[in-house]
Amino acid sequence: MKKWFIFIVAVYALTTGYSTAQSLPGTDLLTTPNDWDCAANNTRLITSFLDAKIAGSEQGRAKYWNRQFADRKTYELSVEKNRERLRFITGVRDKRKPFDSPEFAATVTSPALIAETNTHKYYAIRWPVFETLTGEGILAEPKSGNVKSAIIHISDIGITPEQAFGIDTGPEWLRTLQPATDCRVIIPTLVDRSLYRPKLPYREYIYRAAFQNGRHIIGYEMQEILALVDWLKQDAALHVTIEGVGEGGLLAFYSAAVDTRIDAAVVGGYFTNRDRVCDEPLDRNIFGLIDQFGDAEIATLIAPRSLRILDVRIPEKVWEPSQTTSYGELGLPPGKIVNPDAQTVRQEIERAKKLVEPLKLPENWIVYVTQNSAVTKPSFTFITDNKPNTVNRMLRIVDGMDRHTQDLLARAEFVRRDFWKPLDDIKDAKSQEFTEKIEWYRNYFAKEVIGQFDEPLASPKPRTKKQSETDLYTVYEVELDVFKEVTVYGLLLIPKGMKAGEKRGVVVCQHGLEGRPRSSGFVKDLCERGYITFAPQGIFTGGDKFRHNQRQLNSLGKTLFSIMVPQQQQLVNWLGTLPFVEKEKIAFYGISYGGKTAMRVPPLVTGYCLSICCADFNTWNIKNASTLYPFSYMWLPEYEIFEFDMANTFDYSEITRLIAPRPFMVERGYLDNVGWNEFVAFEYAKVYAFYAYRLEIPEQTEIHWFGGGHQINGEKTYPFLDRFLK
Repeated sequence: MKKWFIFIVAVYALTTGYSTAQSLPGTDLLTTPNDWDCAANNTRLITSFLDAKIAGSEQGRAKYWNRQFADRKTYELSVEKNRERLRFITGVRDKRKPFDSPEFAATVTSPALIAETNTHKYYAIRWPVFETLTGEGILAEPKSGNVKSAIIHISDIGITPEQAFGIDTGPEWLRTLQPATDCRVIIPTLVDRSLYRPKLPYREYIYRAAFQNGRHIIGYEMQEILALVDWLKQDAALHVTIEGVGEGGLLAFYSAAVDTRIDAAVVGGYFTNRDRVCDEPLDRNIFGLIDQFGDAEIATLIAPRSLRILDVRIPEKVWEPSQTTSYGELGLPPGKIVNPDAQTVRQEIERAKKLVEPLKLPENWIVYVTQNSAVTKPSFTFITDNKPNTVNRMLRIVDGMDRHTQDLLARAEFVRRDFWKPLDDIKDAKSQEFTEKIEWYRNYFAKEVIGQFDEPLASPKPRTKKQSETDLYTVYEVELDVFKEVTVYGLLLIPKGMKAGEKRGVVVCQHGLEGRPRSSGFVKDLCERGYITFAPQGIFTGGDKFRHNQRQLNSLGKTLFSIMVPQQQQLVNWLGTLPFVEKEKIAFYGISYGGKTAMRVPPLVTGYCLSICCADFNTWNIKNASTLYPFSYMWLPEYEIFEFDMANTFDYSEITRLIAPRPFMVERGYLDNVGWNEFVAFEYAKVYAFYAYRLEIPEQTEIHWFGGGHQINGEKTYPFLDRFLK
């Protein structure tokens, strides 16, 4: 009792401005170096935390697998859920268009028959995949007509089918193909990493929009390959091998894993320990890959079929960080392609063998092959000098992928309505059934969209330090532990003149991209208005550094908000313990990236009584993934912004259902170029309808349109706070 009396007296002295204490009572003194950068420290700690999570991912995968080894059929059935998950995260989700056989791709000046040897004829072909997407490539067809086997060969990107066959000259490292006399070989065209507008790589261009729609450029190219398998396996007895090198190795590997009709796979220049996929090119970013799959686990989806791992050396490349956050030319984000280390490959092969050891497979179901022998280039007779235009061919494929993605985006509104239909079927929005169903969606949002770490919050061990004071308030730096090696830091502003025992509401004010707590002017405005305010340091600073954190998180099936939600939960928990805080009245107010946070954090953090989203509210999926509108993130440097499959489950109006019935407000400047006003109005109309007509609480939501841009206005949001906090 005596200790609490001393604590309350000390707090009273602090809030009335008479204390010279350097830290808040009940907290340790925060000690930091003179050159300490709270944002850089945040990034350093989070990177270390995620490195440890990635290093431990292999041990956590077993919980997703339930392999049964009684016989081959039992085994195949036991891993089907894992196979289905791999299809899902790689975006192999759309029904392919059936066809009888590929078509010859000919023009007036370029016949389909390009060249021939003494054993094969080489044709330019195309085949349907979806309504909007057609695969294209080169077919080597045996002259004998006696086809006993087939190979789908996928070259590394940048290598054309003509170069892979030796019809055109390729790089020195390339080993050209010489098909066996009774073997049909098809080489499809891949999208490369050459640059599109505004210097955006083609593969990334497709990846960005597809990712938001739960698809992937990897999945689209797999679908092109699997469409060929559909054709080839019309003859069920035909032995089909898939083989690839580099990027083609990735596609061959994954295609064989998801489709058991493929009889054998050959993978060169790709198979290795996959834990550092976050360091590879952005277009290889697969949500949740290493949470469930390493290359060894994927190999077990091919078992007991044959898998050959080739020691093929491909060109290595490193794309350096841009060291800038400017809105200039985009280019490739940081990433690297390196040749797999032989020892690591062998270790991953042994791990794959051990995972299926009870199946008692032959030792050579998976082998590592070193290629030393050269392949003799066949002698070609060319039919015409007018060969296919390889650039235009690739651009047709890019266009088909883009049109398919944009069609998915246009249909996503209806997909979401179906996703939410179970809630709409409940007529009484005040019923227990309605509340329970909302919780199901909240859990889905937390686990599948945001991503959750199964880790309890650490003891906060609060550290504080008096930073400054004015005539109106005192400013304290605050740092709390969240997880091991993850903290939350920010500035706490306490108004002066509070009476003994008085409690006030708190407004947590989140800055925007690359911001700092001190740069958030509305923190001071609201404190001068009488609120206790807290400005957290956001983790969205440091340019490519925090975006690399997103890459790390995505590989684990997580996002930046997987860190921010527990940070904010720890913060709210701690604020609620302060004797001068009215813990039922802690609000969130964010601008720009802080506005994104205002949409994603309050639905999941217990303790926030309301949320205000400024300079961000939008038709989020169109904002992210449309290639039609100039405000889209498709044309901006924020390559981390895309959220896997969100278009099919949540837009901003659906997210606010997870905030309701708590108050929610949008602050929107007419001149804010983050989006068009009509799109904002369209999405908010659905918010208002939910609050006003489903929940019958129209007074709990509001939008303020003002004649400004990307900024806090406060004219209506401050009174909104007053209404619910004072």
